[in-house]
Amino acid sequence: MSFTIKTDSHPPALIVRIAGEAGVDNVERLERELTKISVSHPKLVVFDLAALDFIASLGMGALIAFRQGIVRDGGVVRVAAAQPNVLDAFKRACLNALFNTCKSVDEALTATK
Repeated sequence: MSFTIKTDSHPPALIVRIAGEAGVDNVERLERELTKISVSHPKLVVFDLAALDFIASLGMGALIAFRQGIVRDGGVVRVAAAQPNVLDAFKRACLNALFNTCKSVDEALTATK
């Protein structure tokens, strides 16, 4: 299963591009990478999910835990460009109430909420 995580600094935000499948086999790696990111206490994190084909419930749990830490430190986490099946998974898990979902990275960077 293909899975990549890349970060891109785009002041004032950190863009985290997640691609492939965030399934059970990749959750540990996802958690490790998110822990590395959270250490820097970014104020705005945008998850670019345009190339994410699938996310398991454990992957969603990793995103929730990451978001909790960022919000606790006064930061904001947004989700951008999620494919319809990933966005549907977020909605079924009621994550759209936790994450501000945007149609594009540009929209996520300029959103006020």
